[in-house]
Amino acid sequence: EKGEETATIHSLMKREGTRQHLLVYWIYAFLMITLDEIFPLYCISKTSGLGITEKIIGNILSGTGLFYLAVQYFLLTGLVDKYGFYRSLRIGTFLSVPMTLFMPISLITNEGADGTLTLTSLIFLSVLYAIIRSFSSVVFSTLTMTTNRTVPVHQRGTMNGLSMLGVSLARALGPLFGGILFSTSVRHVTPPFGSVVVYGIMTFLGICLGLQALLLRE
Repeated sequence: EKGEETATIHSLMKREGTRQHLLVYWIYAFLMITLDEIFPLYCISKTSGLGITEKIIGNILSGTGLFYLAVQYFLLTGLVDKYGFYRSLRIGTFLSVPMTLFMPISLITNEGADGTLTLTSLIFLSVLYAIIRSFSSVVFSTLTMTTNRTVPVHQRGTMNGLSMLGVSLARALGPLFGGILFSTSVRHVTPPFGSVVVYGIMTFLGICLGLQALLLRE
């Protein structure tokens, strides 16, 4: 029967709802992977970043993990229970990638530290990155559930495979884009404003994606 027809990439992409959800999912994955590439470059850079060592970066990520574990579950369940899938998704998109706009503030809080990290900067970066990662979990979780609802049950396996294919491409392109963006900005923009330009661009892209998420049909 027609309702039980085998799903193909072509047939899935012909569905407007499925296509729009997948595009948001892929682009969001690309942006988050790009941020994960940019952050250590920002931390290590001596001209447009913090100029800290890998060990100190590890301390930041450890702090991020602690804050993340403390709020992630309650944030996800609380948002979905109160606002539903789509409103939670939209809140998550605007409170994750665009929040990187505040990352260069750490240049001010860490001024004069000379290769080390002040306690204020450590707490600030840990909390900020934890907020970004927590809301990204909200986005990925709600996107997975809402995208599954755009196709019949028997087509979800194929759709999830297509979704992972796009994410794999994002994992390949994200580090490349992040590395080129950061190196180009640092090279052509007066220090330390290269990193400000980088995070400004990422914020702009995050806001654009948030606007796209507003257009998703429930």
